[in-house]
Amino acid sequence: MQLFQRRRWIDPGRLAEGLGAFVDQLAWIDVHTGLSMAGWRRTGPDGDPGAILATTTYDDHAWFQAEVARLQTLDDYAPVNDATATLTVGTDAFERWDAPDGLSVDWRLPPAGFVQVVGRSPVEPHPAWVNAEGADGLVTWFPSEAGESDGDDHRVEEWVRIH
Repeated sequence: MQLFQRRRWIDPGRLAEGLGAFVDQLAWIDVHTGLSMAGWRRTGPDGDPGAILATTTYDDHAWFQAEVARLQTLDDYAPVNDATATLTVGTDAFERWDAPDGLSVDWRLPPAGFVQVVGRSPVEPHPAWVNAEGADGLVTWFPSEAGESDGDDHRVEEWVRIH
């Protein structure tokens, strides 16, 4: 299994409008593709209110790439994508993670929200997802609480579901 994540940042001056466009974009993708995207906004003490995240899991990367390529060819997608893009700032970040050995095939991120830690080495007992693309040399894991990162060299993010 792989976990795909696309990080974006909404213009702080257009936060409500940007979050709405992002949710609409993911809903559109869900209806027109098999990608089954979830949408999240960052929270927590270090949370950037404009940070948003799209995620999906899948088993076959070739299928994922083909589905994304097909999405890009759908005539009605450009206006939906552009509506979100005009409300974002910075450069999108794409990360793809390979699941740890022995992970259940029905694994999904928690439905309401989650904590994600990214760093050079995992903290026991959390199984590490290995970087496949976008975060070279890093691993990630999903503790039940933010305080379980145990290190200054880790990026700790708290996310709440918005789609």
